[in-house]
Amino acid sequence: MSPTGHLAMGFVAKRIADQIPLWVLLIASYLIDLIYFCFLFLGLDTMAYAPWSHSLIMALVWSLLGALVAYGFSHKLKIGLILGLTIFSHWVLDFIVWKHNLLTFDPSWTMGFGLYDRIGFSLTSAEFNQGSIIATSMELSMLILGIVISIPALKKVRKEKKAS
Repeated sequence: MSPTGHLAMGFVAKRIADQIPLWVLLIASYLIDLIYFCFLFLGLDTMAYAPWSHSLIMALVWSLLGALVAYGFSHKLKIGLILGLTIFSHWVLDFIVWKHNLLTFDPSWTMGFGLYDRIGFSLTSAEFNQGSIIATSMELSMLILGIVISIPALKKVRKEKKAS
């Protein structure tokens, strides 16, 4: 999934945890890809094989670490849980759209629904076709819906700032 779909989850999480800054939730929703780019640069992950950032095992580790850091700063369990789940949503969305999501470090252990394959979308052969139109429309719709869902929380935060 592109950043558009992942960022939608950060907006949705804002509705649930309005006390977490939106920028933190947006970073959390995209954190696994940010880790991937760092590991790609360091040579730990490759374009074809990214177990350190994108395997289910490591997604759980990154989510748990994120939750613990958030809890450590806030001392609130809800904030830790929301941040951890927001990080983990990245793997869940990738599971829905890609067919070969790593479960462990074993490259033969993969699974996913493969929605993008079914609609004819590919990142490697970026073409303007029906699949790319459907994928882009789906992800933009997710982002718009995420923003709409977050509006009440954003208004509440703005109102609280004006009152103080």
